[in-house]
Amino acid sequence: MIEKRNILVFVLCIILLAGASGGAVSGVSVYPQDIRIAFEYDDNVAREKSTKNYQYGIISRLKTGFGIKDFVPVKGLDTAAEYTLRMRDVNTTNNEDYSSQKILLSSIAKLKTGTHIRLENNFWLWNSQSDLFNFYNNILTIGASQPLDGRTTLAMSYEGRQKWFQNNAPEVQARNSFRHQVGAAVSHKLSDSFTAQVGYNYGVSTYNRSPIDFKGDRPIALDGVQRDRHSVITLGIQGFLLNNNVMLKLMNQIVRSHSNSRAFNFSGNRTEISLQITPFEKLLMDFTYRIVAYNVGSYQTPESGYELTEPRSEDQSGITLGVIYDISRQVAFQFDYRRVENAVFFTKEFYKENIFGAGMKIKF
Repeated sequence: MIEKRNILVFVLCIILLAGASGGAVSGVSVYPQDIRIAFEYDDNVAREKSTKNYQYGIISRLKTGFGIKDFVPVKGLDTAAEYTLRMRDVNTTNNEDYSSQKILLSSIAKLKTGTHIRLENNFWLWNSQSDLFNFYNNILTIGASQPLDGRTTLAMSYEGRQKWFQNNAPEVQARNSFRHQVGAAVSHKLSDSFTAQVGYNYGVSTYNRSPIDFKGDRPIALDGVQRDRHSVITLGIQGFLLNNNVMLKLMNQIVRSHSNSRAFNFSGNRTEISLQITPFEKLLMDFTYRIVAYNVGSYQTPESGYELTEPRSEDQSGITLGVIYDISRQVAFQFDYRRVENAVFFTKEFYKENIFGAGMKIKF
């Protein structure tokens, strides 16, 4: 396998060479991304189930990067390439430290018919102090949107996702996966201020492990590989109130997953309510509440001896409060609070945590 350092150097060289040739390509530009520096207090950095085992810590975060846009001189085609670096350090434990590097390549074609075609590829390189969580992640997305009339738009998409871990231990390699997903969504403007959306996604995930069944409350491996089929129906509405100073978003997803490994069958709902308020020009306040409720059946409990091998962090419940204040065009202060409750899924790693953060963003 190619060393991750060589991969990064190769991609950076391509981006820099493209930027260096900008004089020969009309309109090409190299730009820095916003730099974000933040410090957080986390009352459960190790995500323990029992409060007596909680480990407190101060987390420092850094996010920065740069990009190139419009490097393909074709009319009606917007192109971009970005490199993003994220770093996280915990003062009380090294096991929760990590860094990630992301390469994004994207293009959007705008046709005279009003159709927009989007092609995007994200490549992640994730490095953790715990070797069990070092992985590569590549996501290819193809999408198209077409206005049907002045108020209604149809969008269709395909996503191909591959995730593979660097540790060769069998229990880690079992997490390697492929996912293919197709989707369609219709958005309709109910008024000048409100838009409703309905969508459907269907995906198939394949893992590098055998499917699991239960016999006498004991897990047994079956022939073949684990294959999960997911379907998600999304219903949502978004609107602007009080002279566009308030944005309200309501979203509910009906989720169902059927697997040839019975321990991964589940169904339920993900509901999210978000509110963004701009009291005045330099201040932005946001609030998000999310609740996840799944029916996971009789086999998906720790008491039956089964533990989920890959936590689904995207299904966490909780609230987020954030405040952003622009002290100038280039500098903004950020304050936020997050409460996470990962107690809705069938893993032994049930936990709760509270995170208080403060930081600044340097804008370019």
